[in-house]
Amino acid sequence: MKLRKLCYTALCSLLLGATTVACNDDETPDLNDNGSKVELPARRAFIMYEGSLGGNNAGISFYAPAKDAKFISDIYYTQNGTRMGDLANTLIEHDNYLYVVVGGSKYVACLNSAGVEQARHAFGSSEGEPRAIDAEDGYVYVTQYGGKISKLKAQTLEVVATFEGGDNLEGIVEENGKLYVANAYKVEGSGNFVYNTEILVINAATMKQEKSLTVVENPEEIYEIDDMIYVLSKGNYADVAPALQAIDPRSDKVTYVSDASKVTKGNNGLLYIVCSAYDENWQLTNHFFTLNAADKKEESFYKGDSFLQNPPQSFGSAAIYLLEVDEETGDIYVGTSDYVTNGTIYRFNAAGQLTDTFDAGGINPTTMVFID
Repeated sequence: MKLRKLCYTALCSLLLGATTVACNDDETPDLNDNGSKVELPARRAFIMYEGSLGGNNAGISFYAPAKDAKFISDIYYTQNGTRMGDLANTLIEHDNYLYVVVGGSKYVACLNSAGVEQARHAFGSSEGEPRAIDAEDGYVYVTQYGGKISKLKAQTLEVVATFEGGDNLEGIVEENGKLYVANAYKVEGSGNFVYNTEILVINAATMKQEKSLTVVENPEEIYEIDDMIYVLSKGNYADVAPALQAIDPRSDKVTYVSDASKVTKGNNGLLYIVCSAYDENWQLTNHFFTLNAADKKEESFYKGDSFLQNPPQSFGSAAIYLLEVDEETGDIYVGTSDYVTNGTIYRFNAAGQLTDTFDAGGINPTTMVFID
């Protein structure tokens, strides 16, 4: 059956308590489990789930990759005694600390390596929703809808500078003193979405824009992988398919890589990619394949070959919401969602063999990070 290549992607001002516990920014920091209510192993993984709109049910679950501790469905609640809030957007690890952006509740928080909140910055009610975050050299950078980037001290989440420009900003990465930011779309008239084709390049020191780069419509996610910038554009949901593109930060040259809906880095020089394609009858099929990050050679693109040897039958049409590779072990994690009930996480070994299946802890699991 002929496949239509239409890929889709399914997404300190305020402190806890009277004392601020600083977020470490050392090059080789130790784990900070101060205040933890549970004992966690040295190697740990955290899974962020978005929750549902208005449900106040976003959260972070804890998983022990070595199976030396019990799964905790909401480690944030366990450690902090309160729910994380509404619609979590982004989770990253930086210097063994976790930074989470909760868009619906409009804040960014720093958590220690056990998930205990250290510092928080809340955005005003009139400000746009925070979306994505990156961290480098003692600062974190948070994008917002409405065209704003906040530069915050990593230790306290105190605002030190801002950038205003663009429309609705999504993904962001820092590379060699430059911020690469997805200017995704704008809304005109009575809800008419206009998808942009622009990546903003901003000087991280001055927070001034230096240039813009042209990419496929509706850029959303941005990654830094092996000194290259990768942009995942969602397309226009009509005649422009989602696409993965590479930006060489030395020249800012943009190169098309592949159709894609999810991408992550492996520990073997490969990019692991999912492309979810509809046929002419709008039947969904998920394709799992790899690309060589160095020469962009397709290893198994649309050929039936897959980096998963025994995927569940449901993978053929499931909404793939999470794709992560544990760079230490090569294990592959795939998360699915039906947007209503708790998602499911499938763990495969480096050879692509299914080794574990477990409940994600919440609705729409989208990000997994590892700490040790």
